[in-house]
Amino acid sequence: MLLLAASHLSAQLGESPDGPEHTHVYLTLEEALSKSFPAADSVWTEVWSPTGEERTRIERRLGWRLADSTFTIYRGIKGDHNLGFAHVSEEIGLYKPITFMVKVGDDREVESVHVMVYRESRGGEVRRRRFLVQYEGKSIGSPIRINRDIIGVTGATLSVRAMNAGVKKALGIIETAYPLKRGN
Repeated sequence: MLLLAASHLSAQLGESPDGPEHTHVYLTLEEALSKSFPAADSVWTEVWSPTGEERTRIERRLGWRLADSTFTIYRGIKGDHNLGFAHVSEEIGLYKPITFMVKVGDDREVESVHVMVYRESRGGEVRRRRFLVQYEGKSIGSPIRINRDIIGVTGATLSVRAMNAGVKKALGIIETAYPLKRGN
């Protein structure tokens, strides 16, 4: 299943319609998974299809409709211990999609975000650690809004908004697919 998801994503990592000069591949799927789950013995892949009720719940929390009907969720395992979940999000920046992985811990809070592919000529600063670290500790209840709890990047407002939307979407998907059991 991981191989299938990797080949599908590799096809999406192709060059920009404006040519290869504006497509920057920073991480492959395998590299992003390795960064997200460095201690994992294995990484499982699930293609999750939410029910109508689950989809509605996610959309209400996000405030917009989901375009996809299925979502690929990665789960890191070490021994019999769950290391969390990851989802690859692809959100439109100014003109083109930004591909990035959101790693969510067992507590359903963001542990890391890794930009995999950036396709715009400007605004690539959103891939820098000093920007991405702002998402750490965020949960589905966090605002995740520019100038509220996320400091923007000059000249990259739409890229920051795309990143915010993708992080919020990943949190909604993972929390709904794998609800946190209360009392743990």
